[in-house]
Amino acid sequence: MATYTQSWKNHVWLAWFTLQVPIILLIDAMHFYPSWLYKPASSPLHFAEVFRQDYIATYNDPFMQWSSATASGHDSWIGLFLYLEFAFSVPVDVYALYRLGVQRKGTSGADELLLLVYAFETAFTTLTCIHDVSYWDPAVYSAELKRTFQLNFLGPWLLMPTLMFVDMVFRILARIKVADAAAAGKKGQ
Repeated sequence: MATYTQSWKNHVWLAWFTLQVPIILLIDAMHFYPSWLYKPASSPLHFAEVFRQDYIATYNDPFMQWSSATASGHDSWIGLFLYLEFAFSVPVDVYALYRLGVQRKGTSGADELLLLVYAFETAFTTLTCIHDVSYWDPAVYSAELKRTFQLNFLGPWLLMPTLMFVDMVFRILARIKVADAAAAGKKGQ
């Protein structure tokens, strides 16, 4: 079946995937790497560790401070989400970068189905994080800081995948309508 090449939307998704890969690999994944890659000042990823530590010192973000060694019963889901991000999201991000950025051929039906699942997974896991922020200790996190986490830090990671999900639904529905019309035309002959 044909590819969907409506370029402005594909450019938006290309920008999204271009942003996602370095954020995941340089921020979210940092504590999974061997410490020699980021701890010493001369290490290749030290700049990302400096940024990460400054962010933690400024905002005391428990998501960024999570590790399997510090996990308690309540936040054990964070590890699952991180592994899901590395096992599913990163490969999809890289594939989408290749498909939209290198090949520049648009999306096929199979691509759209993959991106639909990706968008749902990303939006759902982000929504879970946004919901969790509501329950953070008010003695540590003010209502204003919680709103900052929910709207400024996590909000875009809910909004963009939600828009991608809607876009992919409409692309897939358009394909189904074309296939249904073709099938109806064959029956009428």
